[in-house]
Amino acid sequence: MLKLLAPNVPFRPSGLPFHYGWVIAVAAATGMVASIPGQTIGINVFNDELIVALGLTRSQVALAYFIGTALSGTLIFWAGKVYDIFGSRQLIVGASFSLGVSLLYLSVVDWIPVKLSALVGLETVPKWMLVTSLTVGFFLIRFTGQGFVAMAGRNMVAKWWKYHRGKVLPFSGIGVSVCFSLSPIVFYDLIQSTGWRTAWQILGLATGVGFALYGWLVFRDNPQECGLSVDAGIRPGESQKDDPEFSVVKDLTRGEAVRTFSFWVFTGIFALQALQITAYVFHVLDLGKQLGLTSDIILGLFFPSALIGGGISVFVGWFSDRFRLKYFAALMASGIGLSSFSLLTRIDGLLIPMLVAGLSITSGCFGPISGAFSARYFGIKHIGAISGVFMSTMIVGSSVGPLLFSLVRDLTGSYIPAFGGTFTLSICFVVASFWANNPQRKIKAEMEKAVD
Repeated sequence: MLKLLAPNVPFRPSGLPFHYGWVIAVAAATGMVASIPGQTIGINVFNDELIVALGLTRSQVALAYFIGTALSGTLIFWAGKVYDIFGSRQLIVGASFSLGVSLLYLSVVDWIPVKLSALVGLETVPKWMLVTSLTVGFFLIRFTGQGFVAMAGRNMVAKWWKYHRGKVLPFSGIGVSVCFSLSPIVFYDLIQSTGWRTAWQILGLATGVGFALYGWLVFRDNPQECGLSVDAGIRPGESQKDDPEFSVVKDLTRGEAVRTFSFWVFTGIFALQALQITAYVFHVLDLGKQLGLTSDIILGLFFPSALIGGGISVFVGWFSDRFRLKYFAALMASGIGLSSFSLLTRIDGLLIPMLVAGLSITSGCFGPISGAFSARYFGIKHIGAISGVFMSTMIVGSSVGPLLFSLVRDLTGSYIPAFGGTFTLSICFVVASFWANNPQRKIKAEMEKAVD
């Protein structure tokens, strides 16, 4: 088994006529696409089907999602070290197979409590058993999909690219943004043509078998094990070599990273974005009804957001290799605020343009910033452990969003107060971003002072 996972099996990356770092950029992007069935945007279109199949309320489904996702996020906090031990290639094979099995479980999520109830002699299936069965399914796909599959791809790029990371991430990220935005429409059509159960079975086999084999074929953990260099041999800019914003002076441990103000500003922005976007996606069809928009229109907004977000991604990635990352964190927080404001105020004629603009900014910033942040601020030696905390917080935020918004709707009859809360927090993070400095700058200054 270990021989099958050797870097030069089934081919030598160093023997190709082009640098394998370019393949890694594409492979990482496809890894993010493969995680879609475990992401909120890939789950939300199944909600109405689950409500009918299990006989649950929308709030009960949101509760199952909250518990499953929160538990997943808590475990990802510790599971980040698994990445540091095994690396991207071994992780993507195991995680893809596990995600596939998890999707197959969800395809029979309503049968399991029925069989268990009959086994113990119950005439009717208790609601708690239905919610528990669904909670287990949500936990499995969130832990394997949004957790490990996404982590394997994102961190791999950080090891293969350093000074030119910002340029590479957006170009692969454009495809990811388009796929993420089209997935609700594609999954919705798949459900309508095959049924929700068969749809999950198709996705499970495609991921658990197809992508696991693909990951084994093309994923490689780092260039050193392949006898290659970082950045595809492209020399860094003269200004980058000595600038601690781009050149890591010291690799920080997880404990050192989480004690920095910058870590929690960036993590907080991503957690807030996860909370808001998962709540929006989870309740998008119901929100569309409140806004007077048809399902086709409200789902159709994902596509222009993806196209515009792709352009913004290129812009952010290109200039993030030249400017300090904290300014782009402020831009991302502004996008969260703009989309929240559009749904909070519902200004006639401006609601849809403002919503699309806000979603485009956040999606465009997501890839370049998340791919560069940990590696640039803390180094890559402990990137798995550090990104584990980062992703854990983000996943917990995504678990809170749907349930919180559902409760707000139940209490007030509207999602407006919830969007008011995300708008307020986004403004706070915009301000905090300007103090989210790269700790490498301080470390270098202290080292130079000690030498003097």
